[in-house]
Parts: sequence; structure tokens; C-alpha cells
Amino acid sequence: MPSIVNLVSERDERAARDAKRLRDDLFEKCYDAIDQIDEMAGFALVVWGKNGDMRTAYNAANGPIGPALVPTLAADALNRHVAVVLAVDKCSDDESSG
Repeated sequence: MPSIVNLVSERDERAARDAKRLRDDLFEKCYDAIDQIDEMAGFALVVWGKNGDMRTAYNAANGPIGPALVPTLAADALNRHVAVVLAVDKCSDDESSG
């Protein structure tokens, strides 16, 4: 007879694995972004949880971008990035279906 699976502990273990993978992906993308900037002068970071809780961090102490511009800069940069990713995905879908 197969063993009984505890669905709650299975869900919790899967959530922990998913969170670790996401943290690893975050660190990898941060290191990649930092490597592409010669002299980093600031950063902005937004992270959120599955329940919608959100945390932010930024440093605008150096360079031409001051704290008042960080929200607009981050929003514009993310809008452009997401638009490019969506366009690439759409082109990939169009090519595979046609």
C-alpha cells in the first residue's frame, strides 16, 4: 500500500523550494546587472510575497538620480523591460504557430 502524503507539508516544502529558486534567480540577475554597469551609482529593488506583502530598498546617494526620481526611474525602466519581454514572447508565439 502506498504511503499517505501529507498535503500540507508537501505544499510547505514546495513553497520553500520555489522561494529558494526565486532568491537564487534574484541574486543571479542582480549580479548580472551590476556586472553590466561600469560604475554603479545607485539601485532600486522591489520584492513581494505570495500574500501581496511588499518590501522596497533603494540607494540614490550617488550619481545623477536623486531619491525623488527613483520611483519614476524604476517604473520607466520596468515598463520598457517588460514591454520588450512581452514583444519577444509574442514574436516567438507567432513564429511557432505560423
